[in-house]
Amino acid sequence: MATLKYIIQSKNENSNIYVRYSIDRKTNLKRKTGFTINPKDWSVDKAQPKQTRDDLKAIKFKLDKLAIFLNEAFNNAVSKGAQFNGDWLQFQIDLFNNKIKIVDFDILTNSIDAYIDNGDNLTKGSIKNLENLKKFIVNYETDALKGNQILIRNIDLNFIDTFKKYHVSKGRSVNYIGTYMSLLKAVVKKASQNGIPIHPQFNQIKMIKEHKNPDEIIILTEEEQELLKNANIILQSHINARKWLLLGCLIGQRAGDLLNITDKNLRDLQGMKIIELKQQKTGKLVAIPLLPEALKIIENGLPYKISLEHFNKYSKDICKIAKINTIIKGKMRIDKKRTLTAGYYEKWQVISSHVCRRSFATNFYGKIPTSVLMNITAHGTETVFLNYIGKTTYDNAYQMLEYFSKLKPIIEKSNSDI
Repeated sequence: MATLKYIIQSKNENSNIYVRYSIDRKTNLKRKTGFTINPKDWSVDKAQPKQTRDDLKAIKFKLDKLAIFLNEAFNNAVSKGAQFNGDWLQFQIDLFNNKIKIVDFDILTNSIDAYIDNGDNLTKGSIKNLENLKKFIVNYETDALKGNQILIRNIDLNFIDTFKKYHVSKGRSVNYIGTYMSLLKAVVKKASQNGIPIHPQFNQIKMIKEHKNPDEIIILTEEEQELLKNANIILQSHINARKWLLLGCLIGQRAGDLLNITDKNLRDLQGMKIIELKQQKTGKLVAIPLLPEALKIIENGLPYKISLEHFNKYSKDICKIAKINTIIKGKMRIDKKRTLTAGYYEKWQVISSHVCRRSFATNFYGKIPTSVLMNITAHGTETVFLNYIGKTTYDNAYQMLEYFSKLKPIIEKSNSDI
C-alpha cells in the first residue's frame, strides 16, 4: 500500500510543499505540489499547515484533495499494470492543478490531420497510411469507446495493450496492427514536439513485429507459376489477372504499384527493357529489369487495369483452376464477417496480391545478390528482408559459403598460374 506525506525542505518564507509518495521500499517519489507556505505556519509533527488561519485551512483542504486524487490515480494505475516514477507523479500533480488542459491537438485524430497537413516531406504512400490510421482510430472509438475521443495524454501501456487485443479479436495480423502502431508513435512524437503533453509511459511503448515461420510464408513457387501458365483459363478477366499475377512475381512490387503500371513505365536502358516507377509507400524511384519470362508475358501488351479487390478474387480463381491446392497454414475469411481465421487451407484459398512481392523475394534469394533484391522490394534492412522471406542470418551465411565454394576453383587456378 502506497503512503503519502507532505514535507517542506526550506526556511524561506515561501517554501515549496513537497509530496513524498512511497510505493514500496525501493520506490520513493518526491515532487513539488505547487503550493508554498511559510515554515512558521507548518506543523512538522502533523506534516500539514497549522490550522490557525483561514488561508492555512484552505491550503490543507487542497492538500487533502490532492492526496485523494493521487491515491485514486495510483489505484487505477495499479489495475492497469503501470510503472511508477517521478514523471508519473508529476503528471498527476499537473492534472490536479489544471496545468494540463485538453487542446485541439491533444485529440489524437486532430493531431493526425495536423501531421498530414504539415508533412511537406511525406510520400503519397505515407499520407495514405496516415489517412487509414485515422479511419482505424475512428472505428475503434466508435466500436470500443462508445464514441469517446482518444487523447494523446492517455496513450499508455494499458491503452496499447487493449488496442492490440481489440484488433487481434477482429482477425487482424500482428504485422497489420504493428504498421499502425508505428504510425501512431510518429504522430504522438510530433504532437509532443509541438507542446502537447504525453503520458509518462509513452516512451516505454515498443512495437513488436510478427515473425513468421517458413511454413507460414505464402508464395507461388516457380513450379506453381508454370502450372498457372499452362492452366486452361477461358474468361478474359481471368487471363488478364493471370498476366498481372505472373508479372508481379517477376518484378517484386506491392500491389498498389504493380496494378498502376502502364506503358509509360516501360523504358529502354542500353538495349535492356526495364520498368521504372516511383513506389507509393516509400517514394523511392526503382528500375526493375524485365527478365525474359516477364517480356513474354507483356509481349502483346500490358494487362489492362483492374481494382485490387478484383485482383485478389481473380487470383484465387485462377490458382484454383491451376490446381494450386497444396495444404498450407494460413488465414482467410470463412464467413461474411471481416474476421480472419487461422487454419490449414488449400493454397489457392489464401492467395492474395501480396504473394507477388514475397514470391519474387523468396524465389530469387540466393540467385540475385540480396542487396539488389532489397533495392527492388524496398526493404530497409537485411534483417527485415530475411524475416520477410522466412530466412535467418544463418541462411545468409550458408549462401555466402556457397558463393565461396564456386569461387574456390577459380582462386586455386589463379594461384597455380603465379
